[in-house]
Amino acid sequence: MLRRALADGHRVHALVRRSQVSRLEDWGALKKHGATVFEGHVGDPRAIEQAARGCDVAIHAAAVASHRAPSRVLGWVNVAGTSNVARAVKRAGCQRMIHLSCTDVTLCNQKRVNWNEDRDLIGEPLDAHAHSKRQAEEIVVGLGTTEFQTVVLRPATVWGPGDLRGLPELCAEGLAGGVYVPGRGDNLVAATYIENLVDAVFMAIGAPDAGGAIYHIVDNELTLAGEYYRELSDALGLPSPRIGGAYSIAYARAWLRHRRGRPGLWPTDIVRRGRSASFDQQRAIRELGYSSAHRRAEGLEALGAWARELGGPEGIFARRRLLPKDSEVEEQIRLADQDSAGGA
Repeated sequence: MLRRALADGHRVHALVRRSQVSRLEDWGALKKHGATVFEGHVGDPRAIEQAARGCDVAIHAAAVASHRAPSRVLGWVNVAGTSNVARAVKRAGCQRMIHLSCTDVTLCNQKRVNWNEDRDLIGEPLDAHAHSKRQAEEIVVGLGTTEFQTVVLRPATVWGPGDLRGLPELCAEGLAGGVYVPGRGDNLVAATYIENLVDAVFMAIGAPDAGGAIYHIVDNELTLAGEYYRELSDALGLPSPRIGGAYSIAYARAWLRHRRGRPGLWPTDIVRRGRSASFDQQRAIRELGYSSAHRRAEGLEALGAWARELGGPEGIFARRRLLPKDSEVEEQIRLADQDSAGGA
């Protein structure tokens, strides 16, 4: 996304954690092309506001995107962090904020076929991650005004080259005998190729009627679960997925596994793979001009090339990004409390 903004001629301010600065080998090249880098994190409103000064639009993509993360981490990063970002960029004078959410805000153990953005759950989402993303959305939308317009984008499961969060887990499972798909593999899977999501972000920047709206951003090629995981496995160099078994039994086993804190598939994994999901995109098509221009074949080719470059599934797993720990969050909270006390 950052490279796209620079290539399109935008003046870019980038807020990154110190650990990310050292990890990104090409960061110097990005700075050379005009990006101004600020160090900080979503728990530091002062750093966020400083980075946002002079910008018209803020794009908030920082989040913990895993249902396996501790609840404390999800609450601090996804909820409190989003609140910090939205309030800080508003104070800084940004006119619009693009917030990356996800269709998991409606995650539940039932079919979600052709759901639009106005369809809501009765009750809470399935897991703590989905709940945190739902709370973050509510914060962003609630802070929107005529002078500070907010736009929420809801991609489905994001896939493509560069993913070092979700794909390493998939690779580990595949190397252990194949990715498991419950049922017959004939249910619909909602997914979003990364380049389609990037397109949507830049469409949302200038769309005149987007302020205050929520948009589903999903690949418009309908895909069945068995086909989807087979194609992903082929591109990544994994064996064919294991398809079969009763959904209800798979879900019950995953629920017990989660309750006991054991590794393996959890209820969220079973729902994503075994329950049909598709999302209405008419609002994004009508108001953003979204078209899902990058086709699945193009994405699979790019994914395969990236996987081979990293050394196959073993190489992807070796480069996995570990989830933040409670201790890391506690340190950020401690520092934030000190800043608040000092400001008082």
